[in-house]
Amino acid sequence: MSLRERASGLTDRVWSAVTGDRANRLIERLERVRDGDPWFDKRGLDAVRRRPVDDESIERRRGYQRYLGVVFAGLLAAAFWYPVLAGVGVVGCATAAVGVGAVRGRFYCNHLCPRGGLLDGYVRLFSRGRRTPDWFKHPLTRAAVGLVAFGLLGTGLYASWQRGGSLGVPFLTMLGVSTLVAVGLGVVYHQRAWCQVCPAGTLSHAVHRVAEALGRDPAPRVEVDADACVSCGRCGTVCRQEIRPGQYADGEVTDHGDVFSLGGPEGATREADGVVDHGDCLQCSACVEECPTGALSFDEE
Repeated sequence: MSLRERASGLTDRVWSAVTGDRANRLIERLERVRDGDPWFDKRGLDAVRRRPVDDESIERRRGYQRYLGVVFAGLLAAAFWYPVLAGVGVVGCATAAVGVGAVRGRFYCNHLCPRGGLLDGYVRLFSRGRRTPDWFKHPLTRAAVGLVAFGLLGTGLYASWQRGGSLGVPFLTMLGVSTLVAVGLGVVYHQRAWCQVCPAGTLSHAVHRVAEALGRDPAPRVEVDADACVSCGRCGTVCRQEIRPGQYADGEVTDHGDVFSLGGPEGATREADGVVDHGDCLQCSACVEECPTGALSFDEE
């Protein structure tokens, strides 16, 4: 076969791909993504599905999260020219997460975190919506991620100080690398997979548990009416922290709800009393809005 014939055949195949059914399906999918649908079709109760879009409160939250995502992207871009911005952003956000965590648990992570806005507002559209492995959420995994992150940051700060360089560069490096990891995990699993091991989120979780132990009132929690719950599992499909609220109706529950309880690969087992006391609850009420029988309620007091 001559070179000319090969070129002609290649041209025909490219033209067929451009004008064929595959291209049409790709165009249709891009149009759905533009209209707010996720890139991947998620099926089954084991997929972390996107929440229904006909609820005004959900749309409001998604709206300001998209703005937060843009702010985060702008901060990250500006930090390449002014690395000190990365230091201010990392320290400020971590301090806010821990401070709010003492009073409201992981409320900051859902409502105020700029990177969370990026993940929910944009990465969600391309996420496969798959659950992470049980070991990924284990307290030892979270501790290892935190030690590595803070260890590398401390080493970078010391090296920069010794050389007389900018102390913002190590913060920029950590922020950039962790964001790439967060986006990668968000696409492979679900958009908030990183939040299960985020060092700031883990600290927020731990600080709130300590505050509870010292006598402070717990953060607002979801309550489960055991008589109304039909164990359909829909509440677990919309939780971005992979919590299954219906399992807290009564009896026992096994989870990674407390970073101070190691347990096995699937978590520690404890008595359930109708209150979702999982330390990683983002207090977003997605499960309450998804419940078809009204068995879930969010206690704001």
